[in-house]
Amino acid sequence: MEIAGIAASALLLCRVLALRLYRVYLFITLACVVDLLFGGVELWLGEKSQASSRISLYSRFIYVFVYPMVAWDVFEEIKAQVGKLRRLAIGRLISGLFFAVVFGLVMTAFIDTNDTNSESAVVVTLALVLWAGATTASFAFLFTIYRVLRTQPIVRPNNTNVWMYYYGLSFLAEVLYCFLWLATQTTRSDTLEDALAILFIAFGILLTGWCIFKLRAVASDLPSASENARL
Repeated sequence: MEIAGIAASALLLCRVLALRLYRVYLFITLACVVDLLFGGVELWLGEKSQASSRISLYSRFIYVFVYPMVAWDVFEEIKAQVGKLRRLAIGRLISGLFFAVVFGLVMTAFIDTNDTNSESAVVVTLALVLWAGATTASFAFLFTIYRVLRTQPIVRPNNTNVWMYYYGLSFLAEVLYCFLWLATQTTRSDTLEDALAILFIAFGILLTGWCIFKLRAVASDLPSASENARL
């Protein structure tokens, strides 16, 4: 199942490159590369290996920065119409990240430092809190703009809709997975934890396949990301 998930990530990256979407969606392209990189490394190290688990854990800190950039990038094709709205919504996103950091630090303060496993417990707790916080804040950013767009006569390009639904559902699934994973830790059931992982991997594969099928090339008159940086 993990191999199928990595294959889906690779196909999505190939689709983005083939359609030259990286010219507009720079951060989304970066996220595709990061997903494929971490997935490939974890598979190479072994699904159940300690090194793979460590890579998966520390990658959560990388996604704390990647997810907000992706959420910002989703509306790049209509940035002229939603520029002001994006700037207002990004303030809430940053506030959400700030409170996630504070909450994570508070949670780690209650961990017994005399315990031999206290260092790993601190890292795990902080990674989960920041990961859940970044995912929730990014989903809230997308939902806020989506809700406003529904009330305004703004034509949304095909790729804007595709990325919005793709990452919106992905963020929502990751938040749900985070809380369900924490719930499985109380039962100490490896079977339940594996079943949960397989379920969400399968959902991710189906969602990625839909995204690959729906993506289209961007109109050539739309400025690229590098051109936007020079303006």
